[in-house]
Amino acid sequence: MATIDLDQKGIDIDGPVYNVIAPNMQSNILKSHSRDNARLLFLRFIAGKSDLSVWIRDFISQERLVTSALDQRFDSANHKLGLPSGTVANFYLSAKGYEHLGLDPRGFSDVDMDDQSEDDEEETLSEFGACGNNDFVRGMRSNKVNNKLKDPEPTEWEQNYNTDIHAMILLADDDEIRLQTETDLLKTSLAGIANIVAEETGKNLTGIFGGRKRNLEHFGYADGVSQPTYFNGPAVVLTSPVELQPLKIILVKDPFTAHDNDFGSFLVYRKLEQDVDGFNNKISELAAKLELNANQEGNMTAEDYAGAMVVGRFKDGTPLIKSDIPLGEFPAFNDFKYEDTDRNAHKCPFHAHIRKTNPRGQGLLVGERYITRRGIPYGEKDSPGKKGLLFMCFQSNLKRQFNFLQKAWSNAPGFPPLRGRPGIDPLIGQGNNGEQSWPKQYDNSEEVKFDFAGFIKMKGGEFFFAPSITFLKNI
Repeated sequence: MATIDLDQKGIDIDGPVYNVIAPNMQSNILKSHSRDNARLLFLRFIAGKSDLSVWIRDFISQERLVTSALDQRFDSANHKLGLPSGTVANFYLSAKGYEHLGLDPRGFSDVDMDDQSEDDEEETLSEFGACGNNDFVRGMRSNKVNNKLKDPEPTEWEQNYNTDIHAMILLADDDEIRLQTETDLLKTSLAGIANIVAEETGKNLTGIFGGRKRNLEHFGYADGVSQPTYFNGPAVVLTSPVELQPLKIILVKDPFTAHDNDFGSFLVYRKLEQDVDGFNNKISELAAKLELNANQEGNMTAEDYAGAMVVGRFKDGTPLIKSDIPLGEFPAFNDFKYEDTDRNAHKCPFHAHIRKTNPRGQGLLVGERYITRRGIPYGEKDSPGKKGLLFMCFQSNLKRQFNFLQKAWSNAPGFPPLRGRPGIDPLIGQGNNGEQSWPKQYDNSEEVKFDFAGFIKMKGGEFFFAPSITFLKNI
């Protein structure tokens, strides 16, 4: 088949395009693995290229594991028939990992890497067809990236992440016992191949809203409400037309294979620690400054309203743009534009998390900014121990997607530039708060000033690439 057109939307998961790319693309990229449990192992290679290559080929070829997108389709079909599902296994390389394998990671970059300012980095195509991914080569611990994203200094990260990481392996399964068995087998096989510098355990949190089980994050809000999708068909339920996005926002031609239809994707990983008690206390402080209207009285608390102002949705996923109270709808309403119904931000603040990270119009072209989230919570719910999110997202262009969202939107107190300085994203924003203003009462112009930020801390992370199956089997 000819080279796949990445501009197309809505491919059929049983159709010819998917059948061409799926055997040679890793699982969990175009479609989530949807498992409730995950283990993330971060590796520093100690073996030479020859032994390491043998190990990688063996790992990715194990038939009991769900490694390719094609495996994932068959596994999903078996699951619907009540048959056992397998353990999902993915293998990601950092720029340092490629270097250890004797490959030049600058194949992913688009300009000369020597001391250029960000403004000088024009997104011209490299000979490999990659663009906008210079920060993959630099790594998340580099001064340039650290300053750009306003992250804590690496010396403030968890010690395990303050080192060179060559690869990350993800194992995921609904069966915790089988997942632990596979993790133990993996660790044993890595003896003499790599040191495990960090290990994380993820577990989905769930809650019941509107009689439906929903995935949550530790602050208690429904997660994954709005995500891009790449498929169309009778089984696909779109909650908004803009959810259907072209393949080009997530897939990249693997630069280290000769085949036209070998694709991968850039993975951003960040360990985000959540201060739940601090967040809830601050919500109470904000709630004391707000007023419920007649419709809200008796239907919810002032804290419910304050939390929705911070997030942009109530805990059940109902967006403020639609309702002043949670509606318990499933799926949550998702087809809206702020410029059509709340241009002045009297319902949902400009700096609310979901408005900052997805402005939905407001004169802005946001399609090319979409990221595909694959994170999972860590830590026990309602326990005193540390907890948070193992944030992961796929994209084709780090500069235009995740890095832009974090730097130019979430961290920018002057975005959107529609009225004064709206302030930073109260959840993931880093840096100067700006001038956060909150509607004192829903859909009313009277506002109160209140600073809200700092309850999510980045504790470590790295940029990875999900290579094609072809590359991993022929390395």
